[in-house]
Amino acid sequence: SSVRVRNVEHMFFIGRLDRVMVSSGSRRAVRPQAVNRTGPIAFLRETMSELRKSVWPSKEETIRLTIVVLVLAVIMGFYLGGLDRVLAATFGKYVL
Repeated sequence: SSVRVRNVEHMFFIGRLDRVMVSSGSRRAVRPQAVNRTGPIAFLRETMSELRKSVWPSKEETIRLTIVVLVLAVIMGFYLGGLDRVLAATFGKYVL
């Protein structure tokens, strides 16, 4: 199906940014043909190649950052729990 557009150069189709061809007469967006699709095997090879280029954190850095995340999660849990308790008591006493 076609979509009516006004002077649009790009549109989203199925989560991907594709070029839109607009004919001067009808101003209808035309979905471009699939170009250079990658097969699943080639995709996996390229993915593995890119993952090998990644710089992974050391064991010590991973442990340290995990501890930081856990501590912050506990702190935020207590903060939000306390805030919830205060607001529940306030609303219970003055609003309801």
